[in-house]
Amino acid sequence: MDSNAERTRTYRVLSHAEREEIMIGLRGGVSRREIARQLGRHPSVITREIKCNSTEDGRYQAYWTQNRSARRRRRSRQRPRVANLRVRAYIKKKLKLGWSPEQIAGRIRKDHPELQVSHETVYQYIFRVERTLTVYLVCGRKRRRKRVSKKTRRVMIPDRTSLDERPQAANERSEPGHWEADTAISRQSTAALMVLQERALGLTLLQRIERCAPQEMRSAIESRLGEMPAELRRSITFDNGQENRRHVALRTTIGVMTYFCDSYSSWQKGSVENAIGLTRRVCPKKTDYRLLLDMDIATLEYRLNTRPRKRFGYLTPLEYAFGVTLTP
Repeated sequence: MDSNAERTRTYRVLSHAEREEIMIGLRGGVSRREIARQLGRHPSVITREIKCNSTEDGRYQAYWTQNRSARRRRRSRQRPRVANLRVRAYIKKKLKLGWSPEQIAGRIRKDHPELQVSHETVYQYIFRVERTLTVYLVCGRKRRRKRVSKKTRRVMIPDRTSLDERPQAANERSEPGHWEADTAISRQSTAALMVLQERALGLTLLQRIERCAPQEMRSAIESRLGEMPAELRRSITFDNGQENRRHVALRTTIGVMTYFCDSYSSWQKGSVENAIGLTRRVCPKKTDYRLLLDMDIATLEYRLNTRPRKRFGYLTPLEYAFGVTLTP
C-alpha cells in the first residue's frame, strides 16, 4: 500500500479489502509481520485482528469478520435506552396497568413535567433491554416486526397502467362499463370467489375460481364480461395482487382497458371492497368456497343485484340498469 495514501487516511478501522488481504496472506503462509508491511499497518494491528476475529478452529474468514466488526461498531454508537431510572420505573408501573407505550409517553409529561420519553424509545427499551415486559403489550410479541418500506416493494405485474390515467367518466361514474375486480378468499381451501362490481350501475357479478391465480382470474373475467355488450365492458380496475398478472390478455380478448390502484390503497376501488363485504354476510371468512354450489353463488349474486340503493332513489341495480320490474 502507498505510504502517502496511508498518511492521508482519516480512519483506522480495517476495511473489507484489507481483511481479504489478511485472509489470503494467512492461507498462503505469509507471516503476520509481512502482511502488516504490505498493508502499511503496525504488526500489532494484524495480530489483534486475527486473535479477536478467528473462529474456534483458528480460521480467519474476511466476510464474517467484516459483518461482526460492522455490528460491533453500530452497537458501540448506540446510546442506552431510557437511562433515567425514574423513567424506567414509570414505564414498568404503567405497562403493568395495561397502558400502551404511546399513553405512557403522553402522560409522563403531565405527571412529571421534568421527565419525557417518546413512545418509540419505550418500545425500544421493552424489546432491547427489558424483554420480560413484552407480556404487558397488547400484541404480546417477544420480537418486534420489521418495518416494510412501501417505496421499495417490487411490483411484479407487467405493463401496469396507473389509476391516474383512468378516464374521467369512470372516475365520476357518469358512463357505464367501468368495473372493479377483486377476490374473496378463505383459508379453508384454495378456492376463491371472483367479484366484479360496475361503478355506474352498481351491478355485481360473482364466479367461483378453483385457485386465486392469474389464469383462473382471467378466465372468470372473460366468462362473465365476454357475454356483455361492448358498451358495458370498457375498463377494469384491479389491485396489485398476483392473480391479476394476465390483465393484458383481457385487452385483446374482450376489449377492456385495465388500470391498477396504488400500493396499499384498496380504498381506490371501494365499490368492489363493499361488495365483498356484503358477500361476507352470507359467506363468512371461514367459508369453504369449494363446497358452494353454482346455484348458491347465482342466488347470492341475485340478492346483491336486487338490493335497493340510495343513490338510485332506492331502485335496485337491475331496475336502474335494465328497467327490470321486480315483484314484491
